[in-house]
Amino acid sequence: MTYFDVKLEFNHAILHDIIIDYAANRKKGYVCVVDANVLTMAQKCNVYREVINNSTINTCDGGSIAALAGIIHKNKFRALNGPDLFSHYIEKNIYRQLLLGSSEEVSNEIKQQLVKKNLDDQHLQVMPLPFLSVDQFDYRSIADSINKIQPNIIWVSLGAPKQEIFMSKILPHLSAGVMFGIGAAFNFYIGKIEIPKFQIGAFRFIWLSRLIAEPRKLYSRLMGYILLLPKLYFSEREKVKVISKSLKYAILGYKLSYQIIEII
Repeated sequence: MTYFDVKLEFNHAILHDIIIDYAANRKKGYVCVVDANVLTMAQKCNVYREVINNSTINTCDGGSIAALAGIIHKNKFRALNGPDLFSHYIEKNIYRQLLLGSSEEVSNEIKQQLVKKNLDDQHLQVMPLPFLSVDQFDYRSIADSINKIQPNIIWVSLGAPKQEIFMSKILPHLSAGVMFGIGAAFNFYIGKIEIPKFQIGAFRFIWLSRLIAEPRKLYSRLMGYILLLPKLYFSEREKVKVISKSLKYAILGYKLSYQIIEII
């Protein structure tokens, strides 16, 4: 289902079922982790929004997004953030996994974290990428290297919007593997950025840790999202009204047709 014109899955059981199905059965696809920044960019760029909506499934990485959608749709939605998603699957050695796009230093630290937790790291492979714009990658060549590794899960850490566009472009060349555009999850996992220990309800305040770690980058992103909130609210509420009205007329039409049939 789409919320704010972006495909989002708030049911965590459905999300995990699809991920496990794709990983276990070696299907190919990609998952976008939609935070405030991704949602903001998707509102401003139709091409990028299409990339997000052409994914296999998406998770909502933002308590404020989930809360706003819940208020409008009169439902209780919960976010599932990127760092939690990454830590949940990276420690499952039943899946062959690939870290794509991070530095060797960060990737090795992830492996060290697994060893510290007495977990096997043999299921984990690393492939750095050259520092290029998203249109300059040799996708066929990169995919050939990935296909030789035969990963079930591929973690793509290039930052938004680059990682989502990268996944959409390389997908046709892959033989298998579910990709995740995971952003800063690598740095959270190794402790380079700390996940706040406090939370209020479903709000984890992960954005606050990133703001402290990367103030220049995160400040402009947060301001863009905050300024966009009124438009998100009113446009989504209007869509709900239109859908409700259409449903009401459809029900009335059905009842009227049924009554006419009974008369006849």
